Amino acid sequence: MDTGIQNAPYNMALEKVLLSSCTNGNVPNTLHLLEFSPCVLLGYNQILADEINEDYCKENRIQINRRISGGGSIYLDGGVLGWEIIAKKNTPGIPGNLNDMYRTICGGVILALSKFGIDASFRPINDVEVEGRKISGSGGTELGDSFIFHGTVLIDFHGDTMAKALKLPAGKQKYSRIRDFETRTVCMRELLTFVPSMAEVKEQLVMAFTELFKVDFEKSGLSREESEMLNAELPLFSSREWIYGKQS
Repeated sequence: MDTGIQNAPYNMALEKVLLSSCTNGNVPNTLHLLEFSPCVLLGYNQILADEINEDYCKENRIQINRRISGGGSIYLDGGVLGWEIIAKKNTPGIPGNLNDMYRTICGGVILALSKFGIDASFRPINDVEVEGRKISGSGGTELGDSFIFHGTVLIDFHGDTMAKALKLPAGKQKYSRIRDFETRTVCMRELLTFVPSMAEVKEQLVMAFTELFKVDFEKSGLSREESEMLNAELPLFSSREWIYGKQS
């Protein structure tokens, strides 16, 4: 499933819908490709005031939202491809051990990057890196007998915007934070000296997961039931209650 560029509430609500649908047995295991209008996403348990420069985000029309999974806050825009696997835990080829599952699924990203001549490797717990710099982060959550494991591929990443949208650690100056992001992360544009098209990266990622899981994917959209569920969930994922969550 490829839903293209969507806003943050849509993408976050859809993750819940896809995971619920898989748990209920209404849809098969799914590879979902997604893109983002500029946004910052909090981890489920994070406190917005501690993590996000809210004034900067409002001034620059960067949406703020919250994932159904844990982890840290991230910045996403049109230069980032999102991918997620939604599947039953007992799916053949997916290890039951959590760390082994992370390594296995991240192998799909590594394989896709290799098709562009990029030599990436897995960094525990759940990152893909190139010479020590992160090019893909991932994480996930579970519901009943199913899980969602989602991640990104940095195609043309804007670390300076990320550094301004996320709050600085106490005592750290802004230029140091930007330099820190640039040192710790890398995007495909920097490695290749050109920006591969989103369509090319998607194609290689689908082919890589096809090879990894030894399956044939059937392109599809949302079922009628999923569309109805999504419409029902969107008000919550657009609400202040969801976005701000707990305040302290």
